[in-house]
Amino acid sequence: MHTKEKIKHESTELFATLGYEGTSMAHIAERVGIKKPSLYAHYKNKEALFLDLVMDMSLDYVTFIEDSLGQGNVPIEKQLYQAFITYVHDWTQDNPANQFYSRFLQYPPQQLAEPLKEMLSESERKVRALFSVVMKDGQKQGILTTELDSETMAYTYFALIEGLVTEVVFYTPDEISKQAEESWNVYWRGIRA
Repeated sequence: MHTKEKIKHESTELFATLGYEGTSMAHIAERVGIKKPSLYAHYKNKEALFLDLVMDMSLDYVTFIEDSLGQGNVPIEKQLYQAFITYVHDWTQDNPANQFYSRFLQYPPQQLAEPLKEMLSESERKVRALFSVVMKDGQKQGILTTELDSETMAYTYFALIEGLVTEVVFYTPDEISKQAEESWNVYWRGIRA
């Protein structure tokens, strides 16, 4: 693992467990096994490092959705279902990246609230646009209802996922997977033609 990758890995874990305010550049350097001045050769400050991590996560998120939906020869129902189930599964796993993401969404560093909002809004716009295109294609093919507009179907798709993912506080990943299957069946009945 290259130094910059190790910096990102270790800082993700630290930000996830200690939060933005509780994580120092010295602590990150110590975990990476480098001197603090060497850390500044990669990032000018903690803010830049934090924003880089969020940008990486946002780009990975968009890429994941593009890959999930980029299966042109796969039926729309299967594309949407697979992306839905995979998304719910991945976000209910207990790992530093998910903890980091959840923490900064719930408790964003005040001084970074605006750039974080802009970054996340941009990735959400891109992802919803991708889903909206799939929904429109489904409507043109007669697979999805035309009684709802594609943007509404895309929005409710994510509202359902986000609701399931927040249940990780109360339920096990297996219980959430079962609820995801049941929720998908209701959602699909509502959007199919």
